[in-house]
Amino acid sequence: MRRLWLGLLVAALALAVAGCSAVQDKIGEEIGEEIAGGIVGGDVEVDGDSVTVSGEDGDVTIEGGSADLPDGFPDDFPMHDEAPVDSASSISGAEGTTYYVNLTSDLSPGELHDWYKAEFADGWTEVSDVSAADGSDETYIMSVKKGDIEATVTMASEGTGTQMGIILVTK
Repeated sequence: MRRLWLGLLVAALALAVAGCSAVQDKIGEEIGEEIAGGIVGGDVEVDGDSVTVSGEDGDVTIEGGSADLPDGFPDDFPMHDEAPVDSASSISGAEGTTYYVNLTSDLSPGELHDWYKAEFADGWTEVSDVSAADGSDETYIMSVKKGDIEATVTMASEGTGTQMGIILVTK
């Protein structure tokens, strides 16, 4: 009889847990963290859109997938109003943070290049500025630095507009 009651209690608890999505999500998250931690050889913590891996060499946090700039993205890095963010992510570790930002614009790569060239003239050091053209297709790759920030901006023709990528590293 005791075994029957225990079985009913376990079944009732399972149904209660199955009905509570927050508990299910938390259990799934914990199981996923354990599996990932075993694979990478460290402790894995998932928190919303971020994942932190803690190992012998320190912590690495990966955030991303949003159409907003990640937390901590430098305020003084120029962002063109007519080039909205499509997606952005970041990876943080002991050596600093690397930000990846993808943007699109109806402006041409040349127009964006000229705007960034003017913006970077104020306090940024140009490391390189390379361009290539093939018919109506244009590509520009600019690298700049300022203090502990290094960035590369890529602008390339895509249809009638421009695809842009920013890789920015802070130390």
